[in-house]
Amino acid sequence: MAKIKTGPKVKRKGGGIPAKSRAVDALAEQLRGSTAVIVTDYRGLKVGELQDLRKRLRPKGVEYHVVKNSLFTRAAAKTERGSLATLLAGPTAVALGKIDDVELAKGMVDEARLLKSLRILGAYIGGQAMSADDVNALAKLPSRAYLQGQIVGSLQAPLAQLTGLFQAPAQNLIYVLSARA
Repeated sequence: MAKIKTGPKVKRKGGGIPAKSRAVDALAEQLRGSTAVIVTDYRGLKVGELQDLRKRLRPKGVEYHVVKNSLFTRAAAKTERGSLATLLAGPTAVALGKIDDVELAKGMVDEARLLKSLRILGAYIGGQAMSADDVNALAKLPSRAYLQGQIVGSLQAPLAQLTGLFQAPAQNLIYVLSARA
């Protein structure tokens, strides 16, 4: 029997760790570091439109990556976001955000309106998987900063009224004294 010659041994970069394994680990690390993940179907978008989308999202704290479904499934399984694997069908891209969940949802829904070919498939926000309809509903909510401002305003209003009540007798006394003078 003849011996099969396999050729010279090739050393891989990165100390023998395959490139796909490194990609899965890097993607899993990005998933762990993000507060929310939105999965989209980008079919029909041109390369220039994808680049413009990334440029618009990056200043908002959102990274947009086209991912291979098999690698993303493995990366999601390494994190608590394994339920995202059910959303992967066809060409997919993910938006990873370190910002407020509502702001991320609003940003992606606005981009989907702008780019008709971009479709939101679902998300993992607030520790739970969400459908595309849930993401659209979340995008309609006011931002966290707006809600916090409303709470502060509602707490401040009674205090301002109370202060006005305490100041009123003193002001009336001053008006009477100035009228007498």
